[in-house]
Amino acid sequence: MNKKVFRIFIAICLLVSSFASAQENKNILTGNEDPLIPQAFAVDYQTQTIAVIDTPENTIAILSRNASGFDVVKEVLVDVTKKRHDVQFIYNPKSVAIYDHNVIFLASNRDSCYFRVMDLKGNDIYLSPKFSGNASAFSYDKATKRLYIAGNNARGYNIFDIDVSNGFSNIVIDTISTDKAAFKNYTIPKKADEIKKHDKYGLGLTVIAMSTVFSALIIISIVLMGFAKILRNARKTRAKKIFPTPNMGIEAMREFKSGGNLSGESLAAISAAIYMYKDELHDEENTVLTIVRVEKKYSPWSSKEHNMNIYRR
Repeated sequence: MNKKVFRIFIAICLLVSSFASAQENKNILTGNEDPLIPQAFAVDYQTQTIAVIDTPENTIAILSRNASGFDVVKEVLVDVTKKRHDVQFIYNPKSVAIYDHNVIFLASNRDSCYFRVMDLKGNDIYLSPKFSGNASAFSYDKATKRLYIAGNNARGYNIFDIDVSNGFSNIVIDTISTDKAAFKNYTIPKKADEIKKHDKYGLGLTVIAMSTVFSALIIISIVLMGFAKILRNARKTRAKKIFPTPNMGIEAMREFKSGGNLSGESLAAISAAIYMYKDELHDEENTVLTIVRVEKKYSPWSSKEHNMNIYRR
């Protein structure tokens, strides 16, 4: 019975894995294999051309396959980096891809970005204007002929939606109306705005804040009261050790005032009470004084040997 269950489980796993691989192959065939994530490599399988981001050199290298390996067709400089101190304004390559036998790369700095379209030989086809926003990835939808460029900023996300229906060589972007047509900005709502949606007048926030403050004060008061009670109990315990009976100290004081003969126990009780009273008035101090008198008649200040030069051999 266990073997049959195990075989059925293996068969189900094989069916699920084959279905998943079929879905993956289906996505590749339909052209959905291009996610909106940064890519450092891109391949054109028909021409065996590879586009690579060379981060140390700040270039895009286009490689072509030959019989022995790959040859560098061209290296495209993204931005000049030598002898520059404005590092935040240098454009660095973020992502590269090959669409319709065109090499496209995205470059951005702290404040803006741009993309560039080239053929497989590295010749320029299109250079976009600078867009405000720090983009990091792009994706191309072959069905709708739309180029999507995305990135995040301090407040949300920057999204560029560019129409490429006329081809990559005929991209027209109106720089005047860029913010209205191609550029979209999604701002993450602030916590204050989210609270305002659910609590328009702030009553709930006020109740929560006041309850928190008063609860903290009540807890602190209970803790302090308990601490004071613990101290009182400790003092009573200490007093019981010194005075075994409750009225022992009072009786000793009455005998002392009346001038009667005081026993040793009474005197010990009075002495202990006086000691405890004085001990509570003052901090704990070490009253032991040690005086050591040192007589030294010889003084090196008048010694002549310290004024002589020392010659080492």
